[in-house]
Amino acid sequence: MQLRLALILVAPRKRDRLKPHKTRNSLTLIFFVMLMDVMGITMLSPVAPQIVLRYSSEAVVVTLITIVYACGQFIASPLIGKLGDRYGRRPVLLVSVLGQSLGYLIFGLGGSLWILLLGRLIGGITAGNLATAGAYIADVSKPEERSKNFTLIGTAWSLGLILGPALGGLFGQISLETPAFVAAAVAFVNVLLSFFLLPESLPLEKRHSLALSLRDFNPVIAISDMARKPGLGKLLLVNALFSFAFNGIASTSALFVIQKFFAVTWQISLLMILAGVSVAASNTFIVPRVIPRVGERISGTLSLVGLAIFYSAIFFAPFFWLVYPLNMLVSMMNSFIFPVLTTLSANRVDPQEMGTLMGVTSAVGSLMNVFGPLWAGVVYDNVMLGAPYWMGALIVVLAAWILSQTRPQ
Repeated sequence: MQLRLALILVAPRKRDRLKPHKTRNSLTLIFFVMLMDVMGITMLSPVAPQIVLRYSSEAVVVTLITIVYACGQFIASPLIGKLGDRYGRRPVLLVSVLGQSLGYLIFGLGGSLWILLLGRLIGGITAGNLATAGAYIADVSKPEERSKNFTLIGTAWSLGLILGPALGGLFGQISLETPAFVAAAVAFVNVLLSFFLLPESLPLEKRHSLALSLRDFNPVIAISDMARKPGLGKLLLVNALFSFAFNGIASTSALFVIQKFFAVTWQISLLMILAGVSVAASNTFIVPRVIPRVGERISGTLSLVGLAIFYSAIFFAPFFWLVYPLNMLVSMMNSFIFPVLTTLSANRVDPQEMGTLMGVTSAVGSLMNVFGPLWAGVVYDNVMLGAPYWMGALIVVLAAWILSQTRPQ
């Protein structure tokens, strides 16, 4: 009841409805909302392990920070998506970003391990704002423009992955807690920005009118319901396989270059920065031009095949300097995946289900963010150094084959 009241209170008035001529301004604004959100998420990465180590020296406890966040996101994302379909994107975005701010604040205050975990759990539960932002983009985009506009999410992530850790490291010089407080402030600014400037994207006549039921709180049911829709099951499977391999490889990539090439901190940082630059450049200059000409299905299939090739090339690379261009090519291939899969999926659901779809996609990704790193750690330790690269390449090839078998919508 309290959640419903909060959503109603922040719902836009009738005059705030999105006008067609304001679409570009709304996309620009939602991009900055996403960018600030990603910056907040990644700002904690340089300091979170050190904060946890104050309370426990066990590596598994450090990983709990990520796992608890991902679990909260998995549980809540489909529900947040359904709330967006029912009450509109703007109120759900406001409530979720406010929850993010609260989660950062609690993490910064700390005091004990369970408080740190509580802060990240709250952050995970309210992390559906990026999925809601994706639904917002789908609402205001024409079908033929969706793949181009969805690249905004990848660009926000790439820039956020550059700016967030840099600011986290900078503010971490003041104290380990300062990045968490700065992230809380950034999220609160996001709340104000969204409240005063962001119009609603989903008109009343396109909203889901059915009341929420207990089954709406079960993420497994939500994923199952979406998977049964024509063509969506294969696309969700492709998303799961890609996310599984990607998250697994990403979790062990730094360890791989350290152990194989004796890379030092600045070299790893440069690797990440160049990857972010590659994604931003690809989303700006390449993806919007290639996908309309080639089509989503072919673009996605070729990018997955390319991803498998470059993953394998990194595994076999004899010199460290080769990893830099290869990793940039990996990032370029990655930049195609989200807009392709999101556009293909969005074209298979009604506008009233767009938020649910984005929530389900986010839930699948967060679940793979738990299992992917666990798998990668096991095969890295027990098979061979760098095993996630060539094994992940095989998984990505399987994803490419499944995507190639999907029927055009």
